[in-house]
Amino acid sequence: MKIKGFGINTRRTDGNYQKLEEQLVYLKEAGFDYLEISADVVDTISGGKIIPKRIDKLLKLLECYSFKRTAHIHNRVDLRDKEDREFQLNSFKSGIEFAGIIGAELLVCHFEKESNDPAIEALFRKAILEGLEYAKKWNLKIGIENIEIEKLSKVVDFIRGMNEPDLTLVLDIGHAFLSENYFGESFLESIRNAATYVGHIHLSDNFGRFEKMRLKSFDLYQVSSYTNRLILGRGDLNLPPGWGVIQFKDVLKILKSYQGIVVLEYYHDKYLDFNSDILTETKALFSSYLST
Repeated sequence: MKIKGFGINTRRTDGNYQKLEEQLVYLKEAGFDYLEISADVVDTISGGKIIPKRIDKLLKLLECYSFKRTAHIHNRVDLRDKEDREFQLNSFKSGIEFAGIIGAELLVCHFEKESNDPAIEALFRKAILEGLEYAKKWNLKIGIENIEIEKLSKVVDFIRGMNEPDLTLVLDIGHAFLSENYFGESFLESIRNAATYVGHIHLSDNFGRFEKMRLKSFDLYQVSSYTNRLILGRGDLNLPPGWGVIQFKDVLKILKSYQGIVVLEYYHDKYLDFNSDILTETKALFSSYLST
């Protein structure tokens, strides 16, 4: 295993640059190398288009800190949407442009839920191909992330079928733990079958207790009480590694040939007293599997 660096996700700020800078300060102090920046972290995209003044201000802020960068697509991009196809494609391209402008090495996009309609899935594949072509302008790779509402094998099959050199699997270990438990799959066997295709890792913990509201209504899920879900141990809690029940040592044994970035995707604003220790402990977890 060869790790290029350990990263951390940004937390959305409702357009507040001061809140983002507060994040950058304590994340830099904690020792993270990479920052995975969401395209809507400070509302840089509106109506499917980048707002120049906002992204210029974001760039000036990022230049004050020495994070290397990856990017994450903004909310509400739906490449299976037939009714609003043109808008969704333009919105997708704005996310690619965002990633290119900030100098990201990779743009992460969600796979979401596979439909039962081959025509819709063909639209999804076509959109990804268009995105890959557009991303060449910035020498940018695109990663497809597994989400807890779909089996990991579906995403692996998609990546394998596309067979594109600039398209990779973003393995979200927390999402996989939830999905494989919910759909009755073997978590470790699913990781084993995905290992060859993994080009980027998202690392978070949970208790493997799927929250069915996530499938019924994502909007309700988003506004549901995080505190209540945390108490009940349900859903994608985005806990730091070691704060849930995922056996990461077993996972890392399977991923021993991985080369790339590890992004800790947890709610770091809830762990201000622990961020430095979380990174130190995560590096220690990986140390046994690193190649010299």
